[in-house]
Amino acid sequence: MQNQDNINSVNGGFFVRLAAYLIDILLVGTALIFLRMPMWIFSLFQANNPFTTPILFQFSVWDIFLYLLGVTYFVLMTHFTGRTIGKRLMNLKVVTTAGEKPTFFNILYRETIGRYLSGLMCLGYILIAVDNEKRGLHDILCNTKVVYSNVVILIENESSKNTNDFIPNISIEEINKEENSLPSEE
Repeated sequence: MQNQDNINSVNGGFFVRLAAYLIDILLVGTALIFLRMPMWIFSLFQANNPFTTPILFQFSVWDIFLYLLGVTYFVLMTHFTGRTIGKRLMNLKVVTTAGEKPTFFNILYRETIGRYLSGLMCLGYILIAVDNEKRGLHDILCNTKVVYSNVVILIENESSKNTNDFIPNISIEEINKEENSLPSEE
């Protein structure tokens, strides 16, 4: 079943998505600083700490834990609300290409493997700027898109083409009142 809000949706472009991501990274990075500082101070006094000793390439158990916390923010916020705080501030949300809410596993794949692949030389993110549908590699792999959540597209119908009764500054409430007050056609 297709969500009626997204039938005529407007895709979020490169710069607005970049701004939303930078807001999210700033928020997550600030929150994780409060976890990094005590461990850094602790590692000054104990050089052979098993939590800060690299085990996977140059990453320690603590680094992997902090990465998983950051990914958890993106996955859970997107799953439960359809957007992160940065996307909310930029009036964006993540939906499937059919306009429905993505599944948990779709979001998990998008926010982990999809973002990793998009981050390789940033080519997956640059794709957002050049793609007609404004989709990055992680969106294409997961069959999702990022759209504006509260944008109304006015579509001109055939009966109003020949008249001059187009009112550009009409609110959604006024449109709903007009539709409810019109006599039904039978």
